[in-house]
Amino acid sequence: MFKMAHKKNVVLFITDGQRADALGCYGNRILRTPNIDAFAAQGVLFRQAFASHSVCMPTRASIFTGRYPHIHGVWANGVALRKSELTLAEVLRRNGYATGAAGKLHFEPQQAYSQQIAPVISGQEPYYGFEEVHLSENYQGQEYLDFIDRHFPELSQQARRREPLPEEAHELQWITDKAIEFIQRHTRAQQPFFCCCSYHELIPPCHPPLPFCGLYAPSDMPVPELRESDLATRPPFYRQCYEGYVAKGLQPDEAAIRRTTAAYYDQAGFIDKQFGRLVAALKEAEVWENTIVVFTTDHGLALGDHYQWQHGPFLFDQVINVPLIWRAPAVTAPGNASAALVEQVDIMPTIIDLCGLPPPAGMQGATLLPIIRQEAGAVGKESVLIQERQAPDLKLRGVDPQSVTQYGLRTKDWKLIHYPNCSYGELYDLRNDPGEFENRWADPGYSAQRHELEHRLRERLAGAADPLPDRHFDW
Repeated sequence: MFKMAHKKNVVLFITDGQRADALGCYGNRILRTPNIDAFAAQGVLFRQAFASHSVCMPTRASIFTGRYPHIHGVWANGVALRKSELTLAEVLRRNGYATGAAGKLHFEPQQAYSQQIAPVISGQEPYYGFEEVHLSENYQGQEYLDFIDRHFPELSQQARRREPLPEEAHELQWITDKAIEFIQRHTRAQQPFFCCCSYHELIPPCHPPLPFCGLYAPSDMPVPELRESDLATRPPFYRQCYEGYVAKGLQPDEAAIRRTTAAYYDQAGFIDKQFGRLVAALKEAEVWENTIVVFTTDHGLALGDHYQWQHGPFLFDQVINVPLIWRAPAVTAPGNASAALVEQVDIMPTIIDLCGLPPPAGMQGATLLPIIRQEAGAVGKESVLIQERQAPDLKLRGVDPQSVTQYGLRTKDWKLIHYPNCSYGELYDLRNDPGEFENRWADPGYSAQRHELEHRLRERLAGAADPLPDRHFDW
């Protein structure tokens, strides 16, 4: 066991719905994210990191348990993470870390937060391993609303309507403040800490603060490449989702996509500023060189790609390819970008490894430390496992959620998506079709590749056994 003073602190910064191409360091030439870009230049950027699922609760559960959705049991939004699951926060808490979270955790359905879980205080049972929480998500937390009523009473109704606010009253600024206060307090106490700072936005509609509204012109925004044949070869729920949104007047046209993307970029710029504030606080507290910092997101986003809107239940790369950047003092070399295939379930074992702690039983991810260290022969995984089941969002689109269950496998060159008990599926040759426009599932010329990938998918699912403890899920 390390002495307290020698333990590395950990900061996990999680955004919501941030596409990998919505960062300058991932190649965006319009969006300005100088703080995150500077951070990436000092650490290791993973270009081929993938979410385990397409929506918030399952992906966040995978990040914090190191386990796949069909194992930890959070198979859709609205399904709570079982309290018996061992989380990253609990592992670090048991090893002497102060554990705190500000913003979005989303381990339980958000409706519960309309009444707000009270901030954990000393003597109470930790919340999924977190001794201190300040929760605020798509449903605003009462603690944040109390802050507004106390310090900005004239903005009370604007805040509840999520209208543009000054920076100092904005929800994301408040979340960052709480994270910084936690870091400062435990730095003064000379106690190692694990801090999760996470936001509910970038999911549209975004609500950037006043100074950030209108920084990007809709006319400058990228629009998705759409092909008339796109919906014809995909599983039928793609067309049903599109037509369902059209019928309800919810499917955005190009002008709406440009306006929404501009607001998305505005908010991404504000989040970049918040990340910069957190980094500055670590440096001011003189713990920057003793703190592991991880930047990632829960999933990406479809901004009209393949005629779809938002994210679940779609598994194309704009939704599942996520940013993942690491900086670990004395471990990461500046400016290293890796093309290795990695997964969200790898985050927890890597943090535990970097902290010098033994891995707990039951994690399914693998440590990324050999890749981060650029060790010879460290190449990542042959494939990543992705899945989706009965997305509640489908109901709004006029599709029965129980009709869509997906298991997927993505390699560097191929993507296969299997639909149990269905005559259709998806197969994409990513070498020749990186945009996933040509579904080769039913193409006789690709049958051998399809069968090989189906076999590999079965092996991946069979190998994802549930070691500890016994589970009682039906999937």
